[in-house]
Amino acid sequence: MKKRIVCFVLLLGLLLAGCGAKSPAPAPQPDPSPDAGTWPLTVTDGLDREVTLASPPRRVAVLNASYAETWLLAGGTLVAAVHDAWEDFDLDLGPEVRDLGSGQKVSMELLFETEADLVIASSNTKSQVELRETLEQAGMPVLYFTVNTFEDYLSMLSVCCAVTGRQDLYKQNGLEVQDQIAAAVSAAEKAVAEKGAPSVLLLRTAASGIHAKGSKGTVLGVMLADLGCVNVADGSDLLEDLSIERIIEADPEHVFIVAQGNDAAGAEKTLEDALTGNPAWAGLTAVKEGRVHYMDRKLYHFKPNNRWGIAYAELEALLYEG
Repeated sequence: MKKRIVCFVLLLGLLLAGCGAKSPAPAPQPDPSPDAGTWPLTVTDGLDREVTLASPPRRVAVLNASYAETWLLAGGTLVAAVHDAWEDFDLDLGPEVRDLGSGQKVSMELLFETEADLVIASSNTKSQVELRETLEQAGMPVLYFTVNTFEDYLSMLSVCCAVTGRQDLYKQNGLEVQDQIAAAVSAAEKAVAEKGAPSVLLLRTAASGIHAKGSKGTVLGVMLADLGCVNVADGSDLLEDLSIERIIEADPEHVFIVAQGNDAAGAEKTLEDALTGNPAWAGLTAVKEGRVHYMDRKLYHFKPNNRWGIAYAELEALLYEG
């Protein structure tokens, strides 16, 4: 499990207790009013760096689309974001927000023009990590985060809400979502106890290729594991050598398909050429019984943020209530 991001401030924090089996407990929270004497604020980011912010940031640039949404959910505002914030997340950003281009190759010229007093970046993106020294030398403090699971999102949200002083939004967009997840997990546990754990195959398809995914490393893979599923790719050679023969041998009860990239037609053709166009595909139990699921990538490929609870609930219904 990823190391928690823990906020430290000069005043006594608030401890917000989570609930629900298997759902993560929230980190201790600082005083909810940054303007009431709690500054400077020191946080530990995803690179284990202690970063001190002297005062509440007013001009924030975010180099990851999902993190841009999280910052907005914490009550923050933006002066700049990467292009995917518009293209993939459909964030309602005003014309004053600068488009910094790709998260893999951020326009430093535009970033410097924003005169940002805080940059939020991804510790999973090497090119962004390499910007740290340059940003700090320019007087731009930078916070790095790693978000792969709901627990990671909850930790990041707690930091962002500490910075914005909006603990009400931490409750609304974090703890209430956690409750939704706990309810879905509890319902899944009961179903598994009564009916047994369903076997699943998770496929990620793109114009460039198709791959089976295990229980770790993807949004949907983690959710399926949390909901009690047995992923047939775990510990098998399906992860390295996907073939219709191996899928037939595993014969999963459910097949989940998530498209990656912006070429939907190309992703569909890849899937057809590799698997669904093969006559043997029709012999799978999941195909014959109507349990091949094409998943919404905004919920099950990108980080769903405050929609994690919705994603878990819809997935639990698909698995156990159909």
